[in-house]
Amino acid sequence: MSQKVNTPEKAPDYSIHREAVAAPDVIANVVRAHGINMSGYDEAHIQVVPSGGANPNVAVYWWSENAGVFVQEHTAIAKSGVGVNTPYEFTVKSKGRIMFVAVATIAAGVCDVLVSGFNREFPG
Repeated sequence: MSQKVNTPEKAPDYSIHREAVAAPDVIANVVRAHGINMSGYDEAHIQVVPSGGANPNVAVYWWSENAGVFVQEHTAIAKSGVGVNTPYEFTVKSKGRIMFVAVATIAAGVCDVLVSGFNREFPG
């Protein structure tokens, strides 16, 4: 079940993970290829950049090869928007996993999601 997924830039640079998201995601419909591969990175910096009147809430999910779906952390990783058209950032422990940043709610406008990898671990 090898599907290509996006890879992040190394901090302080960012890669586009999601672009112009205008509707909430249905996580059950998201395939592995839509994730971002955090292989080798201990942490992921996530930027949410809304426009057009958006104030999106987001949630982070991890790919489960066994289940064949993205799954949430036991204690869900969810962030609320901080204001209309106001970008925000947060950091999660990605620990080399395939991640998907879902837009949980968005009532107007669109948002982009960018990701940067931090604390790159190199094979010894």
